[in-house]
Amino acid sequence: MRRIFSQGWRRLGVAGAAGTLLAAGLAGAGGAAAHAAEGTAGSVVLTTPGVAAGGQTTHTVTVDTAEGGVLTLGFATADDQRPWGSQDEWSIGLTVGAPDGAPQPCAYPGNLLLTERVRCELPAGTHTLAYRVAASASVPSWHVAVDARFTPASGTGGATAAGRFDVAGVSAVPMDWEVLARDRQGAVRAYSYYRGEGSPLDREWGESLGVDWGAYDRLTKLAPIDVRGRGGDVVTRDASGVLWYHRLAGGGRTAFEAPTRVGSGWGVYRSIRGAGDLTGDGRHDLLAVDGSGVLWLYRGTGDPARPFEARRQAGTGWGVYTSLTGGLDITGDRKADLIARDAAGGLWLYRGTGDAAAPLHARAQIGTGWNIYDTLIAYGDVTADGNPELLARDTAGVVWQYTGTGDASAPFRARVRVASYWDGFDAVL
Repeated sequence: MRRIFSQGWRRLGVAGAAGTLLAAGLAGAGGAAAHAAEGTAGSVVLTTPGVAAGGQTTHTVTVDTAEGGVLTLGFATADDQRPWGSQDEWSIGLTVGAPDGAPQPCAYPGNLLLTERVRCELPAGTHTLAYRVAASASVPSWHVAVDARFTPASGTGGATAAGRFDVAGVSAVPMDWEVLARDRQGAVRAYSYYRGEGSPLDREWGESLGVDWGAYDRLTKLAPIDVRGRGGDVVTRDASGVLWYHRLAGGGRTAFEAPTRVGSGWGVYRSIRGAGDLTGDGRHDLLAVDGSGVLWLYRGTGDPARPFEARRQAGTGWGVYTSLTGGLDITGDRKADLIARDAAGGLWLYRGTGDAAAPLHARAQIGTGWNIYDTLIAYGDVTADGNPELLARDTAGVVWQYTGTGDASAPFRARVRVASYWDGFDAVL
């Protein structure tokens, strides 16, 4: 089991009976929020002010019930951050417990773990319980969701409340991003940066996304996908030249809806690559290079039933490239850029313009010797510095991370090894 908070106080305190708490607003560092949900057995109200590094605050939960029952409280990262994982086990920097000197009718488990909750047995009546949230001096800037549930002893009805508080920490929390990889049996798995224990992208910890991907000879994501299952959808082409659109299903994890048939005739393209929002309209676009080296832009529509507009020519002479990688804002100007590698191993940056009529600036060389890699992968910002990363797999199956700098003239730092034994995959995106 994995711990959410470091072990601290073991019980919640009762502040005494009270009426309904009145508060409003969104939770933030030093702010407060109240959230109530009515049920047939009564109501639950939360106040959840924020907390700063090295400080502490008091939250309250008020239960108004006509019969006895059980109150439980749980804590998790809010939806705008990645979930806590094994590498956060000792570094969350938050403890939750009873205020000093308060009676203690509510018990924690021996250790506060990811799947366990605080549990309070309450009689009928109105109860206001207080608990203390303390932050270490080195706490990161977590956004924490609080879930309170009251279940009456009869099992009929009940009430819930949802709260949130933000931690004004000393460091930003990096998002967790997915890499999708298909093995030679057609199974696709999602690997997230923090899930690996032996290395950041440990093959042991991939999450299965299905085994029916073997019919496709081209796979590309339109933009990086985060661990919450948000970002670029996936496009595939089968051996008969039919293009398919795989929409992200949502729901807080990476999964896809059943594919939608886009159209036939896509076998004319030697390369099909996701481009991110290349045109500046908030929709993800697709690039394709035909056998004559002509580059074609398919603008995204935002409609999964008809995901792309008719193609328009975006350039010629692109047959010199053996790899295209899009979907990243490498230069920090909020426009998607494109990376191209030629047969000699030269790496080229095409800065995005945001203009659909001329989406790319003239190329600039940013590296040599990149033909040691068989796959280049657009990745998200796992360092929380505002710049996305690039991954590269070499022919021995080692995956290397190139951390982004935001500098167009030197967009990547020296490489760092993040995975091994990835030569068993025939497609990585």
